[in-house]
Amino acid sequence: MKRMAFLMGGVLICLLGLGACGRTPQKPQELILYSGAGLKKPVEEIGAAFEKKTGIKIQYNFGGSAHLNNQILMSQQGDVYLPGDVGELKPLKEKNMILWEKNVVYHIPVLAVPKGNPQGIRGLSDLARPGVKVALGDPQANPIGKLADAVLKENYLLDQVNKNVVMRTPTVSELVVYLSEKQADATIIWEENYFAAKDKLEIVPVPELEKHRKTVPVTVLSCTKNKEWAQKLAEFFLSPEAEAIWQKWGYKRVEER
Repeated sequence: MKRMAFLMGGVLICLLGLGACGRTPQKPQELILYSGAGLKKPVEEIGAAFEKKTGIKIQYNFGGSAHLNNQILMSQQGDVYLPGDVGELKPLKEKNMILWEKNVVYHIPVLAVPKGNPQGIRGLSDLARPGVKVALGDPQANPIGKLADAVLKENYLLDQVNKNVVMRTPTVSELVVYLSEKQADATIIWEENYFAAKDKLEIVPVPELEKHRKTVPVTVLSCTKNKEWAQKLAEFFLSPEAEAIWQKWGYKRVEER
C-alpha cells in the first residue's frame, strides 16, 4: 500500500507540475536571437521564414561580436547566437554558455572600393599610399577588424596603412555605408556585404585575403528557457530553405558540419 501511495503521489506531482509527464514543451511566444551585424539581411529573412512556419516571434539583437558577447554574459538571457566567426565564441565557452554548435557558412574577406575605383586601388599596398582614405573594422569589436589587421601585419603594411585610417567601426555594416557614401576610398569587408551593395561598390581581387576565410556558426545558448524550440530555430539555419536564402545573399555553405 505504501508503494502504491508513493507511485500515485509521483503521478500527481507530475500532473500538477508539468501538466503531463513527457509532454512536448509549450511553444514560446518569442525567442531571442543574437547575430553579427554583417549577417543581418539573411538572418532576418531566415528568421521570418521560421516565424511563418511556427508562429513564434523572434527578437533580434544585431551588433559586433564583442558587444553581443558582453550582452549575453551580463543579461544571461537569449536562445540562439550567430557570431561572425567561431573564434568569437571563446568568451562564452569559457563560461559554459554554449549548449550546441554547428558551422553554417563561410565569411570570405574582400578588398572593396567605391564604384569606379576613383583612387585606382589595385592591391593591399595601395592602402598605404599618401592621400588614400581607409576605413577598417575595430579589431576589439568584430572579426573583420581583427582579420584586416592580421593580414596587413602579415604583409608588413599595418603601420603604414594605419596612418591612412580615417575610421574604425564596431560593425562591418558601417564600413559598407561609409564606402557607399565615398567617405573612404577602400575597406576590407566580407564578400556577402559587397553583394548587398554591389550597385555602389567594386571588389579588387587580392590573393592575400583568399586564405583568411572565417566560419559562421549557429549556437544554442545555455541560458535559454526554451531549449527544444531554441534547438529547432538553430537547426532551421541549416535547413534547405535557409540554405537557399544564404546563397541568395552570396554566402557559401560549410560542406562538413
